[in-house]
Amino acid sequence: MEFTGISRTFSTVGEQQYKTIGAFWDEMSAIYGMENLRGLGYGWTQTTIEYAIGLKEGTIGGANCVVQLPDTDWVSVRGKTADLGKIYDEIYKDGALKFEIETFNDDGSCGIMYRR
Repeated sequence: MEFTGISRTFSTVGEQQYKTIGAFWDEMSAIYGMENLRGLGYGWTQTTIEYAIGLKEGTIGGANCVVQLPDTDWVSVRGKTADLGKIYDEIYKDGALKFEIETFNDDGSCGIMYRR
């Protein structure tokens, strides 16, 4: 599977990434619509995360990254965006991830696919 998107590096110190990645989503949603997008978390370090936003279908304008992803062994979770912190607490209790793909919907629901 291939993910093409606009990638930025975000600090994870003090869990800053939730606010800054949220602002990135707001920026891209204003252009493309939230339900047309998907986000990819990858390339974690001790203090940063690489995060890309791309279209669910087609190629986003200004794309600056292409990430090759495995086709199998993904775990899927659905829930409410308001519960995102709790969802991630549950996911991370079993350790670090290699990749996460997020989708968000206007009705307040979200989907996360992840791979260790």
